[in-house]
Amino acid sequence: MSTVTEDRQTRTRQVLLPGRPAKHANALVATVEALTIGLEEQGGLIARMRGTEMLRFRAGTRRFLALTNPEHVDHVLHAGRLNYHKSFEYELLRALLGVSLFTDEDESWQRHRTLLSPMFGRRHLNGLVDLMIEPIQASIDALDAHSGRVEIDMVGEMVELTLNVVGNALFGQQFGRIAHSMSGYVTGGLRFAERLERVFLVAAPPKLLWRAAARTAFTPVPLPPPLHRIQKIVRILDGAVWDLVNDRVEHPTDSPDLLNHLLNAADDDGRLPLKRVRDESLTFMLAGHETTANALSWMWYLLALNPDARARLLDEVDTVLQGRTPTAEDIAQLPWTTACFLEAMRYYSPAWAIPRVAVDDDVIDGHHVRKGTAVIIPVHHIHHDEKLWPNPDEFDPSRFLPGASKGRPRSAYLPFGGGKRICIGSSFATMESVLIAAMFSQKYVFDLVPGHPVEPEATLTLRPRHGIRMTARRRETAR
Repeated sequence: MSTVTEDRQTRTRQVLLPGRPAKHANALVATVEALTIGLEEQGGLIARMRGTEMLRFRAGTRRFLALTNPEHVDHVLHAGRLNYHKSFEYELLRALLGVSLFTDEDESWQRHRTLLSPMFGRRHLNGLVDLMIEPIQASIDALDAHSGRVEIDMVGEMVELTLNVVGNALFGQQFGRIAHSMSGYVTGGLRFAERLERVFLVAAPPKLLWRAAARTAFTPVPLPPPLHRIQKIVRILDGAVWDLVNDRVEHPTDSPDLLNHLLNAADDDGRLPLKRVRDESLTFMLAGHETTANALSWMWYLLALNPDARARLLDEVDTVLQGRTPTAEDIAQLPWTTACFLEAMRYYSPAWAIPRVAVDDDVIDGHHVRKGTAVIIPVHHIHHDEKLWPNPDEFDPSRFLPGASKGRPRSAYLPFGGGKRICIGSSFATMESVLIAAMFSQKYVFDLVPGHPVEPEATLTLRPRHGIRMTARRRETAR
């Protein structure tokens, strides 16, 4: 293990360990690849991480360091975390979401994380189960309205469902027509954002200039194509959230939903301003539903490819629930169902890379990291490293059964990030997903439509490029 010392005055850390060689990519090649394919896992710069623990490259005016060794990643996410802020790549999300736990830094982040953490404690999450179950049951009822087998786009189904689950848990109501139309908006928005990110990989504009420009999306002035599509998404979401927040302020309720907790959260510095309530709400709604929808879509896909794992899930659900609606207490009794979701998050992690930026000079494993260097943690690559995961390209939920993680480096599994900045909604997403997996599996089995291409696409999240076409079969006709 490395020895870490910290100068609290300068926040510069020294890792006292002999350095191992780092690979260097040609700057011109890196710049061209950054503009044409970005950091996509299937080719280019990130693909070159195979066989090495560090890759240095320049793209345009920016310096990058990619890390795959869990000890090096630990330094960035844990011991040295104060020296590594969210990188410029998060500015796109900040423009839409505002200042939330996802985009905040330093003392402000710490204050709000402490303030909001109780919202996502086990006791409070258990109180949200009924709010989660209502839209799940509504989605199942919609399938039941069809006779025989039903062909669906699983990605679209999960996007709509998870948006309604998050909406119910957050605001005490579903999103209806907005949820139904969101899939196309989100897909188009993420693809556009990924292309804009390619430009940022080469030259990131000054933050103040970018933030001033990004605010035009919220103005009535129509933006030219393709920016008008992003502007439409921004207006729809921003208006919907502000309407719900303002309505709750004018008409208080005693609902256990998360909005009431946001409005009532207070410390010695007072309550959250309504703008911060809006920002946290929009972040939870958008980031929460998008990543969970993709993870669930990949889970159904992988289960269809692995019938033995699926059969074990069906048996567990039948044995534990005996046909009844699950409760919060049942979730702990569904370890295989939970493991299927967690393994899908390893195999196709929606958050496929974690970007940071060094705010001061640093040393990692003997290698100097200059201030301003963008540090990339390629999560998808780490999740498929055979040194960390035996048979990494095999779907094996037993990796996540109780006790199976003993001896595994903590930074070998990063679907929700890591360290103190690990996603605050990770327990919510897991609970929601297990409920969805269990309730759908009580009545349906999902098979792949033959011939439909399924291909990962690395936008801001790792999602199926062409969707996932599946056939929903009622359980009584599935065996």
